Amino acid sequence: MTATNPTTGGMGERSSGAIVQVSDFLEAGPVNRVALDLAAAIQRFGGDSKIMSGGGLMVAEAQRAGVEHATVSVASSSPMGNPRGKVAGKLVEWDAQLVHSHGEDAACLVLKAVGKHRVPHVVSLYDLPVQRNGKPTPGLQTALKGDRVLLASPFLQNLLQEAGYLHDVRASVVPPGLAVNALHPSVVTAARLTRMVRDMEITAQSPVILFPAALQDGAGHDIVIEALKAHQDQTWVCLFIGVGQPERRYQSRLTQRLEAEGLDRRIKIYNGTEDPATLYKLTDIVISTVNGNLAFDYACAESQAAGKVVLGANNGATEYQIDPGTNGALFDPGDAETLSMALGWAMSLEPDKRAELENSAMLHAFKTYKRDETARQIFDIYDELLA
Repeated sequence: MTATNPTTGGMGERSSGAIVQVSDFLEAGPVNRVALDLAAAIQRFGGDSKIMSGGGLMVAEAQRAGVEHATVSVASSSPMGNPRGKVAGKLVEWDAQLVHSHGEDAACLVLKAVGKHRVPHVVSLYDLPVQRNGKPTPGLQTALKGDRVLLASPFLQNLLQEAGYLHDVRASVVPPGLAVNALHPSVVTAARLTRMVRDMEITAQSPVILFPAALQDGAGHDIVIEALKAHQDQTWVCLFIGVGQPERRYQSRLTQRLEAEGLDRRIKIYNGTEDPATLYKLTDIVISTVNGNLAFDYACAESQAAGKVVLGANNGATEYQIDPGTNGALFDPGDAETLSMALGWAMSLEPDKRAELENSAMLHAFKTYKRDETARQIFDIYDELLA
């Protein structure tokens, strides 16, 4: 897509219409961020950009970027009003020339809304498909009817391909873009780092292990604890950083276990962070996922962008994102013993080897996940459909 006007390219009289992003919400998160970033970039380059979602904290950011937002209940479970009619009305009002749906729910709603009034439709899928009796759900089947389907990872593409879901589907892999520059260690000031070390009461000499995961059952905290117990003779501190809304009872049980086993001063629990770049700068090793089976491992990608050695479960997208011995290590999903072995390897790395792995991780992230590159690939697809 050209820098001067991202909506040019063979559209003729339709060039004055809008390119519309549709997402379930505009809350903080990588999927919603993709929709907002695309909308803002189109507007910034002189195009006409709109966005529809169920609302959220990032609506104000969209408005500051000059992107008009319409609140529509996109989620399939929402009983509010007649979202199909509202979507259809907005697409007509905005003279939509292309719609980009982010996720199954958005894709289904858009396809029902447009009916026979065809408009080029791009669908991005970021999650693993849900199966019923070994078959794809109606939502996935509908989403795959998009003119172009963008999949978050090679793993997701292979999974759908092997299941026979991509027959006659024009699909390609476009990873979610990350603000890799904002995660680079060089952006973190000494003052920010000192403040976080003080607030988290971390001893400067202690290697820091980070496990960012939802504070809820099945996330794998117990497995991380068991793996770390094999290294109690070494100096380290581990940070359990919550992602999303925590389950209070689960967090309480986790805290009680750490206290009972005398690990509460070595393993600390925090409900998220407002400064991920500094947190990564402080960290030496990241455990991106314990159980794996993810369509895209966001924690892994972010950690690599920050130049960290990443350990992850050997399945799902994580298996594709980590190159063992080059930028991290893999372990058996849900297995404390092999995770412990991976931790032992990571903690024993010589400084030169660690620096080599960290540099390799950053290069991989900048090549693969850079937000501008993701936008370029998507804009090329827009131009192709609008030509």
